[in-house]
Amino acid sequence: MAKTIGIVANIYNEANAITGWLESAAKFADHISVYHAGPNGAKSDDGTIEILEKWKIPITYGSIDEGFGPVRTKTVRTSPCDYVILLDADERFDAIAQVLGCHGESTPREEVNQLLYDYSNPNYVDSQVIQPYDAKIDFTACPSNFENMAKLGANLTVSYGEVYTQGAWVRDIIEKHDYDAIKSIRRHWHDFSMKRPTQNWHTEPDFQMRIVKNVDSVYFGGRMHEGLHGAPNHYQPNFTHGPFLDHFHLFFKKLEPTQRKHDIAIYNSINEGRTPPSFEEFVRSQERK
Repeated sequence: MAKTIGIVANIYNEANAITGWLESAAKFADHISVYHAGPNGAKSDDGTIEILEKWKIPITYGSIDEGFGPVRTKTVRTSPCDYVILLDADERFDAIAQVLGCHGESTPREEVNQLLYDYSNPNYVDSQVIQPYDAKIDFTACPSNFENMAKLGANLTVSYGEVYTQGAWVRDIIEKHDYDAIKSIRRHWHDFSMKRPTQNWHTEPDFQMRIVKNVDSVYFGGRMHEGLHGAPNHYQPNFTHGPFLDHFHLFFKKLEPTQRKHDIAIYNSINEGRTPPSFEEFVRSQERK
């Protein structure tokens, strides 16, 4: 009997991203399910749940307060499949993919750290930056300084090769071997065009353990930066066929500046041992500033 593969996500207020995630997952997965993990157990109020219900996606409810590791593990366990691909709502796994090459030098790490600081500091203004992408968007009205992030990967270009079935590639690996996990390479992009990477995945690969065998001995640990445990026997990806997870974080940050700042507030709260604020509490705190 062929081994089954499910796609799962832990989500909260992801209405802008979840439909595309579902469309991508439906093309490949044998089963789709989600673990809803809002701060303090809060439920999404942006239409996320309604979208999932229309798609008839099973939803299990929990709280991000449990910590990232336990939430990731519970997300995997929502699937009945033999293997699970764990994707965030702003990530995609394409069953039909194209061989891509990245060329050039990534933005130096110290500059990246400064750009991230500029992004998270609402008082920072960079008058030298030309606003990218959609001129109709008033970036100056956004509490986040998204325009500064356009500098990431400014010296990178992408080449395009043959089309291949990445889904069949992963299924073949799973069928022929009994790996505990399949390590993947996550590629970060400015937008869905896949022409503007933010880093060179060949020279600075972001390896992820997100394709995992769905057994109790394989689990995620850690309250903050989750790590996979119980997977010493895992597949090493290659830089031609991957597998790849494509991450469109900057695109969704542009769409959801307040939501993404709330994400940062949740992250900081967990790191500092505090109860994460609900979205309403976060918005009120911003209004008081």
